[in-house]
Amino acid sequence: MRKIRNRKRKMNVFFAVILLALVLSTALMFTLFIFGINISLKSTYQVDNLSEIFNLPNLKYWKWPYVMEPDHEGVFGNYLDVFERLKLDKPNGYIVGLFNKELVEARIQGDILTCSLYTILYAGIGALCATFMPMFMGYLCSMYRNKVSSIIYALVLFVIATPIVGATPSAVNFMRSIRLYDTFIGEWLRRSTFTNMYFLIFFAYFRGLSSGFSEAAEIDGASQLSIMFRIYIPLALNIFFTVYLMIFVAYWNDFTTPMMFLPSKPTLSYLVYYRTTYDSGGDLNYATKRMAALMIFAIPIIVIFSIFNKRLMTNLTMGGVKE
Repeated sequence: MRKIRNRKRKMNVFFAVILLALVLSTALMFTLFIFGINISLKSTYQVDNLSEIFNLPNLKYWKWPYVMEPDHEGVFGNYLDVFERLKLDKPNGYIVGLFNKELVEARIQGDILTCSLYTILYAGIGALCATFMPMFMGYLCSMYRNKVSSIIYALVLFVIATPIVGATPSAVNFMRSIRLYDTFIGEWLRRSTFTNMYFLIFFAYFRGLSSGFSEAAEIDGASQLSIMFRIYIPLALNIFFTVYLMIFVAYWNDFTTPMMFLPSKPTLSYLVYYRTTYDSGGDLNYATKRMAALMIFAIPIIVIFSIFNKRLMTNLTMGGVKE
């Protein structure tokens, strides 16, 4: 009994330490977010004044003599400036083709609305491809157990366990060779892979389901395609949407991939990254406007998490039939 009590005390202390670390981490992230909003609502002069940096926004710093003819006054002046000036327009060229190489002259350009559309096409549809393919292959390998499915399963484990690095230049050259570089179709095809951990999640889920689903459907004359799309995939929708949201958030924040594979179609993340990093001496070269741009970029993700947080935080459960 004493050993059991000692173990419980050790576990309680361990969980208390973990809980304290999580609470402190959450408090820090929340504090930084509130501080960022506070900075984005201030004028540049108020932020430059160190005695005012932690104070709330003051409207007097948006008027003369602190600001000389501001484009927009008020606490939302930075956001209005960002909406007008957050644009990108610069030349870009690249070579496509394998044998008959061709120089393509393009431009990297877009405003907030255009980049928002590019972001939806890249993150929304790209995440859909990156979620459906592991689910599709996981279903096939779990339901049709043969040598081919065993080889595919072993291949996925090998790719996950092997530290493959330095493949990006080869991928860029390959996409240029087949003339799918800088196209959304090429990027969607590139995202349609199953050699990741999500394949294992869907594989384990479908393999844990009862065979009674397919047996009952086959008796009623259902085809294998109907069994997959009308029975098994609807059962996995909870996992599907959870994985989709996680991948969507990751793609939304990704700016390196669009920068390398979709140079003339900048997403919001690439637009904010480029203008707040390389635009030295430009319109957005102020901490207040940079923070406003980052807040605009973060707001959609916050809204999505607020709506679907229960789905992201919920447990993944399996359906079944009574044997």
